[in-house]
Amino acid sequence: MIDENHQGNGYGKAAMKMLIDLMRQNGCKRLMIGHRPDNLIAGSLYESLGFQKTSEEIIDGEIVRLLRLY
Repeated sequence: MIDENHQGNGYGKAAMKMLIDLMRQNGCKRLMIGHRPDNLIAGSLYESLGFQKTSEEIIDGEIVRLLRLY
């Protein structure tokens, strides 16, 4: 999470890109992430990085997204 005083500066996207690269380098095949349905900014960020909803179902109060890393 990025402190609200520093959101909107691209830090979250940069951090996620670094995480995705690290996971690929270490042989991970997929990455899953969840966010609250009302967090539209997080949803947009994850979509911009290639994460897709796993279904329309809300799991434990969150939308679950998947990024295939192969």
